[in-house]
Amino acid sequence: MNTRLRILFQPKTHFFLYALLLVATPFLLLQNYLQSFIGQMSVKSFEIFNFDFPFIVAIVLIFLVILIIVLRKKFTLTRIISWAIILILFWIGQKSTDYYFNHDFYELQYNWHYFAYGIFAFLSYQRLKVKAFTAQKIILVTFISAICISTFDEAIQMPLSNRIFDLGDIAKDLWGTIIGLVFIFFILENGKILKYGWKIRQRKIKDYLQNPLSLIILEFIFAYIFMVITSILTDSKYFFVAIFIPILIFLIFFCILHLSQIKIYRYIFISIFAVLICIQTIFIFKYKNQSIVYYNDGLTIYKGIPLYYFDVLIYPNEMFRLVDKKESFNKRDLQTILDFTENILIIGSGENNSGGKGFPIETESQFIYNRNTDKGLQIITLKNNEACKKFNQLCKENKRPALILH
Repeated sequence: MNTRLRILFQPKTHFFLYALLLVATPFLLLQNYLQSFIGQMSVKSFEIFNFDFPFIVAIVLIFLVILIIVLRKKFTLTRIISWAIILILFWIGQKSTDYYFNHDFYELQYNWHYFAYGIFAFLSYQRLKVKAFTAQKIILVTFISAICISTFDEAIQMPLSNRIFDLGDIAKDLWGTIIGLVFIFFILENGKILKYGWKIRQRKIKDYLQNPLSLIILEFIFAYIFMVITSILTDSKYFFVAIFIPILIFLIFFCILHLSQIKIYRYIFISIFAVLICIQTIFIFKYKNQSIVYYNDGLTIYKGIPLYYFDVLIYPNEMFRLVDKKESFNKRDLQTILDFTENILIIGSGENNSGGKGFPIETESQFIYNRNTDKGLQIITLKNNEACKKFNQLCKENKRPALILH
């Protein structure tokens, strides 16, 4: 084989070509209208016994059946558990991000980050394995490389008129990298890194970089925190907050994890957690039959649970979740909102009435037709204090309102 062909088939070449493809993909999607095509393909289905079955799901199931048949002799308990973990990681990613997108688990358009950077992790592994890198060094270098390439990818999209620097996309890319690392070290290598032991905490801080299991778990924790926070702080004005909060939470988690090896600190942490859990449990039982117990200056106490700073959504069934902190809803957001509302939706527009925009008309009360329920939907937009009072009143009257509090 001549020198040029040898270079072409080297893992290093594959890695850099694929990295280039990751950077070029957004431009290819936009210029050739592939993004809309992928979106349309994701929702294509065929009918089986009066049931619409998505094409994507059918293709994946066929692929899995073939994979099981071909590799059945190589299946071990570790690999089976690891495949289940990977599916759970995909599910977590889909449930933790882009709430207002309201996409299905199998839609490629919103899950391609996980596939793309899972493949990136594999190619990085191949490149570094040839150089005889240790498992821990492969895990660390691959994760840092993913951060750098994803950040660069987002930065060069900024000149495009319809693209922004999206921290949420970087978070998804990191989550895809974690999925790829799990596939590599627990499926391809059948859990070899477990030979280093199951111990996550290390005696010295530098030792965390020497233990592959500790390292991959710490990367997993950071990627998850980063993904959750950036999905509820997508507005550009929260850019630095969306970076600061995940780093702060991760550092607190790491300090607790590391210091808990020392007996006195472990007792202190256990005592603090026990007290906090007891207090929270008491408040939940005390206010379980009430709605919003307290609201003031961004602090909401709902059924005894404190919620601060972030936007919160309370469903008609009284469940709640944190949602994207935004002042205006687009058409896609409105479709998602119609999916979970019943008869009444209350919008808390913030302290200065800056939120709650995007509905047909800007008024305190309006009625729109909800195609999902074939009924009218009343939308009430009020400042937060008034919105909370209105919500409590309607809950007492068993009207089952939904609330979005900005």
